[in-house]
Amino acid sequence: MPGLIKYDLLQICCGVKGGFVAVYLVFIAVLSMVNDIGSIVSYMFVFVSAMFGIASFNYEETYHWDRYTAVLPVNIRQLVLARYGSIGICIAAGVVSSIVLGAISFASQNTGFDFSQWTMSFLFSLLGAMLYMELLVPIMYRFGPEKGRIIMLVLFMAFFAGLGAFGALVENAALEQLAVLDISMKYIIAGSVIAVLALLPVSVGISVSIRAKKEF
Repeated sequence: MPGLIKYDLLQICCGVKGGFVAVYLVFIAVLSMVNDIGSIVSYMFVFVSAMFGIASFNYEETYHWDRYTAVLPVNIRQLVLARYGSIGICIAAGVVSSIVLGAISFASQNTGFDFSQWTMSFLFSLLGAMLYMELLVPIMYRFGPEKGRIIMLVLFMAFFAGLGAFGALVENAALEQLAVLDISMKYIIAGSVIAVLALLPVSVGISVSIRAKKEF
C-alpha cells in the first residue's frame, strides 16, 4: 500500500508541477506581508490542497492504472485506502503550508483577523477539506474522472464560497457577537468534527463497494 500512495503522490507532483505550487506559495507569502488578503488565502490553502489530491484520479484514467492494479497483489480495500491516504497527505501538506503562511501574516502584523478568528477559520477550512475528500472520492469512483471533474469543480466553488463567507462573517462580527459565538462555536466545531470523522468510514465503504463493481 505505501507503494500505491507513493505512486499517487508522484503523479500529483508531476501533474500540478511542484514548481508552480512553490511559486504560488511564495507569492502568497509576499502578499501576506503587504496585504491582509494573504491571511485569508493562507487558511484556505488547506482546502485547495485537497483538490490537488483528488487530481490523482485524472492520471489513473490517462495511464490506464486500473489495468495494472488488476494484477497487483493488493485487494480493492487496499487500493481505495491508498487513495484516501494520498489525498490525506496532500491535505496534511496544505495544513503545514497554511500554518506557515498564517505565521508570516501575523509576524508582519498585516492580518485582518486576530489569532482566535484565524484559527477558527482554519479549522473549518480543514474540516471542509476532509468533507470534500469524503464526498468526492466515491463520486469519482462512480462517475470517473471525466464526469466527476464537473462535480468536483461545482463542489469546490460551493465549498470555497462557503469558507469565504464564513471568514467574512468572523472578520466583520462585532465584539459582543463574537462573545456569543465563542460559546456556541465550540459546539458547532465539536459537532462538525464528529460528523466529518463519522462520515470517513462510510465514505471508504461506499468507495470500496463502487470500485469492486468496476473490477476487471
